[in-house]
Amino acid sequence: MSSTRIEQLLDTAQAAFDRRPTDIETGLNVSDAALLQLRKACRLLAGAEALQEQDYYTLVIEASFVAMERTVEFRLLERGTIEPTDLPGTHPGVYREAASAGIFDESVANDLADLWRNHRAKTYYQDGLAAAERAETMYALAQEVHAFVVGRSSQRHECLCK
Repeated sequence: MSSTRIEQLLDTAQAAFDRRPTDIETGLNVSDAALLQLRKACRLLAGAEALQEQDYYTLVIEASFVAMERTVEFRLLERGTIEPTDLPGTHPGVYREAASAGIFDESVANDLADLWRNHRAKTYYQDGLAAAERAETMYALAQEVHAFVVGRSSQRHECLCK
């Protein structure tokens, strides 16, 4: 099976990523890898809030999980615990690294990893259904994780959240 249109759009997308970017999203044009992760987390939270208002619960849940991961990666990079090329390669790996670095207690990190394993994948890929309560609680959790982690940073003034 082949589609000429898909092939054309695939080539166009690849070329867009191969070119030096212009018209970069406001706030993300930073050279520091830690700040980039922090600000991506801020944008994910802002996006989750906007999507929550439109009842797009699957996207809110997904963005909330990713925002927590970007926030943890910010702190790991800021503290020099990892290098930009060594970011954890798995979602649960982010929480293991957070526990190892003392960002969270091991029990909290394990619970966050379990939440991801047991519910994110089920919601996104399997038979779990996204619902308002699930989206609201995930968004609240992501906001709290972000505030907790960023609040312990000397660079908290770089946070784009309101």
